[in-house]
Amino acid sequence: MVPFNNGSVEEALPESLITLIGEFIKRDTVQSVSFPFNNAKVWRLLIDEQVRRAMQTGLALQQAFTLSGPDSGLSINPSEWGGEVHIPYEGCCDGDLFIAPTWRNFIRETDSGTLSSSYHYLLLQRDLGELNCATRRIIGDGWVLYESTRTYVKAGGFGDDFLREQQLTK
Repeated sequence: MVPFNNGSVEEALPESLITLIGEFIKRDTVQSVSFPFNNAKVWRLLIDEQVRRAMQTGLALQQAFTLSGPDSGLSINPSEWGGEVHIPYEGCCDGDLFIAPTWRNFIRETDSGTLSSSYHYLLLQRDLGELNCATRRIIGDGWVLYESTRTYVKAGGFGDDFLREQQLTK
């Protein structure tokens, strides 16, 4: 069973972060988003963008714009807004834009050639300092954005094979 309308308390997020997410999801370099938070305002932005891209491209929702949420589920049901969200069974998934939960640990490697092949943009609630592999932007309210300096390559999300399999079972 996919945990929607689970009664979980909404996670408050600063407006500066919500605004930034709304801007970034319009970019061509954001084809997938991992947002392991329960915040209906952000989920509405993400699902609206997913539906817009699906209508524009004719692709299935998750192929047009891959979304994955928190393993604890959501207090909203994305299908009521016309969207589809993958709920991982453990932890969180990758995405071009990864909004990191506080429990996710990152190793600060200043000489790394890439930020990660699992995400291109990383938003997190702590400052890792300057990195050779990414530009750093202070968002405010404790949030920092890192953008990889490598050429954009679509992150795997939770896998194209998984998406094809999901489409075949529907």
